[in-house]
Amino acid sequence: MIRKILIFAMLVSYPLVFAFSQERDNPKPPAASQVSGSQRKLPPDIQFEQRVYDFGVAGQQERITHHYKLKNVGKGDLTITSVRAPCDCIATLLSSKTISPGATGVIRVAFETRKYKGKQTKSIFVQSNDPDEPKIELKISGVVKTEFTLEPEFLHFGDVERGKTVAKTINLVQIGREHLRLNRIEVNEKYFSTRLSSFKDKPHKRFKVDIRLKPNAPVGRINEVITLHTNLKRHPRIEIPICGNMLGRIRVKPQMLSLGSIKKGASSAKKIELRATDQRDFKIVKVKSSLPFLSTKASVVGKNKGFEVTINVAKKAPAGRLRGEIAIYTDDPDQMVIKVPVYGLIRN
Repeated sequence: MIRKILIFAMLVSYPLVFAFSQERDNPKPPAASQVSGSQRKLPPDIQFEQRVYDFGVAGQQERITHHYKLKNVGKGDLTITSVRAPCDCIATLLSSKTISPGATGVIRVAFETRKYKGKQTKSIFVQSNDPDEPKIELKISGVVKTEFTLEPEFLHFGDVERGKTVAKTINLVQIGREHLRLNRIEVNEKYFSTRLSSFKDKPHKRFKVDIRLKPNAPVGRINEVITLHTNLKRHPRIEIPICGNMLGRIRVKPQMLSLGSIKKGASSAKKIELRATDQRDFKIVKVKSSLPFLSTKASVVGKNKGFEVTINVAKKAPAGRLRGEIAIYTDDPDQMVIKVPVYGLIRN
């Protein structure tokens, strides 16, 4: 009986002894708070001076090169594990792969433009041991032109008081290898005068075209085109749209009339105001609408100081979108016809 009791006691105590032995042979690692500063691994922190580089405008036979500067602002060693670039881009780490705290590095990126045209954006991916940003995207972007670039591609003069002179400038720049020559400038001389100058702007040839809106240009909206005639085989004519508004002494408000959203069968009235900027009187001879279901009526405001034109939508007007114009005829020689675009919606 005593022997059985001793065997049972040994079987119960054996796992405890085994566990104690394992704990003694394989002690638990100390908590993070118990690790000394010299033992703890400090993290790196990668920081770039610039992540996006815009090279502006380039030709198709150019090699664009840029250096992205970086710095390790962390407290541990920074390791650059890889630098990847797409086709026609070459990315090279010029500095060491391991960058100490406070030290700097450089990544050079070269972009070949020969296969591209128009707006381009290329991405370069940098991988490192930075715990917060293990993968960083750098970008190189710009516009690739074939033979020339135009700056700007559209001219807007805005509202101009009649009698005042306003000038704008167009720059035509040779980008391709073909020698650029500007043979002739074609423009509506009723509105504009031009002056041409050319110079060498390394590494390109540049033509500067000054365009002056004449002070006695006709009153009203300007929608014109200036045409540059060149020697380029693929671009013998380069057209630049021009818009603006030459203001006369009679001012119109609004210059574009919105009728809004009108329920079919409901009455609706809107007004156009006309005022003179000087002391001379003017008269409204007649008013016409391009839409048959719009009625118009002109009335004097004050003592010949201005007019109001009231526009009413007929109740029988069909449902749908409205788009037309109101033509106001006056006795002013410079503004004999004033046209106001009108739009709206008649809903069922």
